[in-house]
Amino acid sequence: MNTQTLGALSSDQKIDKVFHAFGYSIPVGKDGRRLWPTKFKREMAKRMRSGTLSISDVQKTCQISDKTAYAWRKGPKQKNSPKRQKFHEPVPVFAEIKVQHDIPVEQAEASHIVFKRDGCELLLPSNYPVADLVGLIRAFESGS
Repeated sequence: MNTQTLGALSSDQKIDKVFHAFGYSIPVGKDGRRLWPTKFKREMAKRMRSGTLSISDVQKTCQISDKTAYAWRKGPKQKNSPKRQKFHEPVPVFAEIKVQHDIPVEQAEASHIVFKRDGCELLLPSNYPVADLVGLIRAFESGS
């Protein structure tokens, strides 16, 4: 807030005094509330995120609650903005395959897929959909 703005506020008798913090002049209203300039809050957020100032430093110097200090660090709220839909990237599913050389691998029929997991063996047709196979793997993984 520049001196012209402070002067205008003072001449309108909206402010009673000025509070000084971190080189800024913060107007204090007749009701005792400080009118925090947006530029000041942005600067404090920048300093808190960079680690130059701790939240407790800002809280003590500005005489604000920790909730307010965390809100400043987080940044301004977006008013009238459409809510963003959360887009979740598909998570790749991997199944670990261990090959043991000393145990002979049983030959399955060419028209079947043998799915072995946790002591369970499933015999699936060779044209079994891959998406459903992924679902089976996920089901077994979440059950373990």
